[in-house]
Amino acid sequence: MRILLTGHKGYIGTVAGPVLRSAGHEVIGLDTDLFAGCEFGEAALEIPGVRKDVRDLTRADLEGFDAVVHPAALSNDPLGDLDANLTYDINHRASVRLAELAKEAGARRFVFFSSCSVYGAAGEAIRDETAPLGPVTA
Repeated sequence: MRILLTGHKGYIGTVAGPVLRSAGHEVIGLDTDLFAGCEFGEAALEIPGVRKDVRDLTRADLEGFDAVVHPAALSNDPLGDLDANLTYDINHRASVRLAELAKEAGARRFVFFSSCSVYGAAGEAIRDETAPLGPVTA
């Protein structure tokens, strides 16, 4: 399967890319490289990719992909507090638009990841996708 992995250089993407490749998928990354040069520890497995903002994608960018795996987002509370509108533009509007474009381009699968911040502070409790929402930021 040919997969577009958004945020392939981010917290989740650096793990998801190698897992998808080890399962035999062709993975193409998409990342703004906002945190280029901020790496620590071992370098992540290099995934071929495109440097582009998820807000700027077109249907043509998604042609030929069987699936889109979408963990790209502004994902920490300080960023969310810095500019709630920017967070909403990227994490909500661009994600919905990406799903619509992927469908129009013929992708059969769309997998959306979200930060655990969508569930709020859990303390010692274990939460899963059935937990009530309590977003920490926009």
